[in-house]
Amino acid sequence: MKTIKNHLAIYKIALAFLILIFTVISCSKDDNFSDNVPDYTESIVQSFKVGSKYADINHTIGTITMTLPSGTDLKNVIPEIRLPESATVTPASGSTVDFSNGPVTFEVVSTNGAHRTYTASIGSYGDPKILSFSIGDKLGVIDEANNTISVEIGSQDGNLNNLAPSFVIAGGTTVDVASGVARDFTSPKVYTVLSNNGYTAKQYTVTVTQIQVPRIDSFVINGTVGIIDNAANSIVVILPPGSNLASLAPVITLPAEQTVTPASGVIQDFSTGKVTYTVKNKENLTKVYDVTVESIAPTKYAFLGLENDISSLVDDDAKAAATWMQTTYGANFKYIKIADISAQNIGDVKVAMLYYLTPSENQNFSASPSDVSTMLPAALRAGASQANVLKSWVKGGGDMLIAGDPSPFIFSLGRVPANFGAARAPGNYVFSEFGCAGASGCYDTGKPADDVWGLGMRDTNNSGNRRTHAIFNGLTFDGGAGNEYLPLQNSANREVRLIWWQHFDGILNPSCCGSDAAVKFEKTLAAVKFGTLRHIGDAFGYGAVEFKRTDLTNDASFDSQIPTDYKGHVFTISNTIVGYEWNSNGSANAYQNNVKDFTKNIIDYLYSINND
Repeated sequence: MKTIKNHLAIYKIALAFLILIFTVISCSKDDNFSDNVPDYTESIVQSFKVGSKYADINHTIGTITMTLPSGTDLKNVIPEIRLPESATVTPASGSTVDFSNGPVTFEVVSTNGAHRTYTASIGSYGDPKILSFSIGDKLGVIDEANNTISVEIGSQDGNLNNLAPSFVIAGGTTVDVASGVARDFTSPKVYTVLSNNGYTAKQYTVTVTQIQVPRIDSFVINGTVGIIDNAANSIVVILPPGSNLASLAPVITLPAEQTVTPASGVIQDFSTGKVTYTVKNKENLTKVYDVTVESIAPTKYAFLGLENDISSLVDDDAKAAATWMQTTYGANFKYIKIADISAQNIGDVKVAMLYYLTPSENQNFSASPSDVSTMLPAALRAGASQANVLKSWVKGGGDMLIAGDPSPFIFSLGRVPANFGAARAPGNYVFSEFGCAGASGCYDTGKPADDVWGLGMRDTNNSGNRRTHAIFNGLTFDGGAGNEYLPLQNSANREVRLIWWQHFDGILNPSCCGSDAAVKFEKTLAAVKFGTLRHIGDAFGYGAVEFKRTDLTNDASFDSQIPTDYKGHVFTISNTIVGYEWNSNGSANAYQNNVKDFTKNIIDYLYSINND
């Protein structure tokens, strides 16, 4: 037994020795491997000298900058350039170069195949000039003739709204915004360079563009718009029942300079399941989408809520509305948590309701004139994944009722243009009143029963008679023989938000407050106004509005900022002082049936619309 153990030990030692020899041989072969990657240290500018002065060289971004004495003739500069022995440069060292019109490109080439370019910029002392401008490793293009600088950054190089450029200015000058200070480049920014003598200045307008991440903007089959979910990398297309899925040619729209495989227009078989599409941008980054085509009729009514299910809803009004909707539409009803919205679970929905009213629960939703989007959860703010899914769904023909606190979702959908970082102006239709906008809103108690809130529907409130529309069928009206308003609320306890459009002064003309202003609003936004507050006698205020599809013929006044590919309709009730409240906080509302019937009429009307 001892002998066997000794032999095993010897075999183990021999095996280890053979492995060692093999490893050494392998390493030796690796060491002798010859690659053809050039040594780029052989193509650098080692020094750049004019007279006795040396330039600053940034090898990372490939810039050469220097300031020469005041009064230097920049049209006739003779640089001395030191290079590795194997390299040459164009323009050549010792040649006369004109730097008066801005940066000059120097090309260095080595005999080993290495190649590098440098952007050289020279200024004279006290002459206001930006010599180089970069964001990260992306060098800006300086146009001295037009006083502009343009920079293109990569899709992964940060956000345009918070970028800190690095730049060099000529000696003897100062700049109003220092190098390294972050700015919002979603719009062009101006830099002013001032000579130390205080008399000479030059302004540069800097424009930054960002390469788009790979993405599909639209996916259309036989005129049907697919629902795009960029978070899940999926697209769902709902075709009519009985459609042949075996031979379909999608029409695909991409950002500029991107490609997709299979290409747009190529026939594919979707009958056996998902088809994969790969998008590539100019950086060669890729994104893969799984595309599913279904042949069904969207039949579902959905309530979009903040919590996991109806029983978990914190807001009493949302819970009351969702419960009613579930009871009313039965097997055709579905509840979707807002954070879980996807192309898959919204695809079979024809009409969705989005509603909550949270002053009494104080769920920390609030708004201000500078940012009304904070009335929305993060998932519903512009650009969020779930918001984009709903936007895609509405464009494809989905219809929505939006009421209460989430009224600003009309902006997230892109259906109404708004820039919350800018003042209200033509083309920027942000809300004009923000009363009770804090997280706790307003909560009134002990109100008398004869203090009735409702929707004003006089002809002078709108562009004409709206009272005969289907959304008002079977409702109890008030205001005499003219049925001038729809009463909705007279309970003792009421929650209130005053976030809405009062009028459009400085934006539309006419802006307020006759029927002609309502007509202008409707033509500009492809909308129909249905009413304002009960006690208002003219067209002041937009309490209930239907935003119609935009893919058909629009009026000549239609705002060209609004995309013309919305097939769905969106009905909004923007102001809760019209009395649109589903739970009266322990008090009785004599007009609760009007709230229910009004809602059912709106949802049934939207459901009846053929968006094909």
